[in-house]
Amino acid sequence: MGKHAARLRELLEQNDILVVPGAYDGVTAKIVEKAGFEAVFAGGFALSASLLGQPDVGCLTMSELVTQVRNIASAVTIPVLVDGEDGYGGVVNVQRTVMELEKAGVAGMFIEDQEHPVKCGAIAQYKVVGPAEELVVKIKAALDARSDPNFLIGARTDANIISLDEQIRRCNMYADAGADIVMPLADKTDDFRALVDGIKAPLWVSLAPHIETSLEDLRRVGFKGIVIFPVEALFVAVKAVTDLMAELKEKGTTRETWERMSPPGYGDFFRLMELRRIMKYEEGLRGLAKK
Repeated sequence: MGKHAARLRELLEQNDILVVPGAYDGVTAKIVEKAGFEAVFAGGFALSASLLGQPDVGCLTMSELVTQVRNIASAVTIPVLVDGEDGYGGVVNVQRTVMELEKAGVAGMFIEDQEHPVKCGAIAQYKVVGPAEELVVKIKAALDARSDPNFLIGARTDANIISLDEQIRRCNMYADAGADIVMPLADKTDDFRALVDGIKAPLWVSLAPHIETSLEDLRRVGFKGIVIFPVEALFVAVKAVTDLMAELKEKGTTRETWERMSPPGYGDFFRLMELRRIMKYEEGLRGLAKK
């Protein structure tokens, strides 16, 4: 547990921008790691969709989240960052969420200032932001609950529905309360510049598909912190499976989609799953049985 949190701290010190792709299960997390990324993110949007077939509107429970991110953390050797929603309730719930995620092998998380039930950040018309003072109390409770001081506690604001200035005010409040890193929401490079200039703390931001700002744009405005790409793997997988099923239904075959996508065969997939390492243990057991 502790080694991943410590490793995450090292990565943040070593990189002005730590790029963290999103994953929603063990396979996608392994692909992130194999591609050379040094951390992976598990967000409520992708987990709610993949586990429940539901939009990100607060249906996912804390226990469902913990079970899935435990599986993800067990599948990889890199640190896992997690969307902790609003902490799944009040102060006591926040503390339990922190403790359970630590036990699951997670390296860090954020909690946010939306009112329960929390909605996806992209659906602004349905979001309701609570008083900043409530998240300040939750941040202090989260800090008290963690057993490893390296475990990253982030604080996200959804006050983009109010104003840029309010986001800056809240992020500075959350940093003053002890949050290790703060997460505002923006979709324009000029807004990111204002956030960088106005917030006196490390930043954690999302570059979801609808955001035109690039990593290079962030570097130009002096950004330092974590940048997540939370839903891209999920959306690409949805498109691929949709095309596959359409071809199968219409033509009774999957050949065209298969050839166009060039997916891995059994051999490549078993290598990703590290089958050979597992089978070595099986071979050892069979050898013992013959003696």
